[in-house]
Amino acid sequence: MGLNIVTNPKVLAEVKKSRYFRMSLGFVATVEKNGSRTYNDKDKFSFFYNNLYKTTIYAQGSVGDMRFYTDLYINDDVIAVYSGENFEEFIFDFEFQTAAAKGVDFYLGHILKETDKRHQERAEMNALKKAEERPKGDPEKVIKNPGSVTYEDVKAYMELQRKNRQL
Repeated sequence: MGLNIVTNPKVLAEVKKSRYFRMSLGFVATVEKNGSRTYNDKDKFSFFYNNLYKTTIYAQGSVGDMRFYTDLYINDDVIAVYSGENFEEFIFDFEFQTAAAKGVDFYLGHILKETDKRHQERAEMNALKKAEERPKGDPEKVIKNPGSVTYEDVKAYMELQRKNRQL
């Protein structure tokens, strides 16, 4: 599972102290197509982020399968971690004291574990939401008490009308 991490230059300077950090020149942020400049879609994450936040991020390097980017418009000392195919976002406050006391490599491992934990929690919550029983609509409410009609009631009413037309 490759992680994409976006942060500000101050936090990135701390991450660059890792002995495993490898500098990357990255991709060009924009390319010319049909006489105009558009975002480069070769780096899928960068393209996703640029379209989502309407800002340009710059690839800085990697630690293992974690790729680091900098966004010059992030003012807070946070790390935004994006994981998976659909780039789920997890935001962490960067703790300079912990990184200095235990080392940047330890802190990056902590972020990795915490991301895994939050990802599992989010997956469990999504599973619970899907398993949650949807309330059944009452098609009679549309006629008897239209002031308290819910969307499910209207759906049930429309389904009933469709069944009656087919008979």
